[in-house]
Amino acid sequence: MKKGWRGYVSSRAINGQMIPQRVQNLVMRTYAEKSGIRYLLSATEYHIPGSFMMLESLYDGLAGLEGLLFYSMHQLPEMPADRRRLYATLRKAGCGLRFALEELKVETAADAGVVEDALICRALSRRADLSVLSRR
Repeated sequence: MKKGWRGYVSSRAINGQMIPQRVQNLVMRTYAEKSGIRYLLSATEYHIPGSFMMLESLYDGLAGLEGLLFYSMHQLPEMPADRRRLYATLRKAGCGLRFALEELKVETAADAGVVEDALICRALSRRADLSVLSRR
């Protein structure tokens, strides 16, 4: 029997902002209540830049979960191949993926495509911002 949705919070900046873990957990708990899902204690990612050790450690326990609940989609690994591995691992385990801040669900490949499109737009926006700043 699947127990619920395991939370995933970060001790690093998310999309350039430091969000206290307490706030991340509060947002996820509120989202879970509103969505009618059972929210389980969060795993906290290490502060090490580029590290996803805690996220990857969750893969072993997916059989007992309905899915993973992230605070934000901006916690996803930066490398597209790492994100595709996450989506595939969750799909293989019959688990979902949700993002509380954006109120998004990833249940299909098309849903993952929406998240990927948003991340690409963010990356392009950052590049455009940098090019404007470098002209000043």
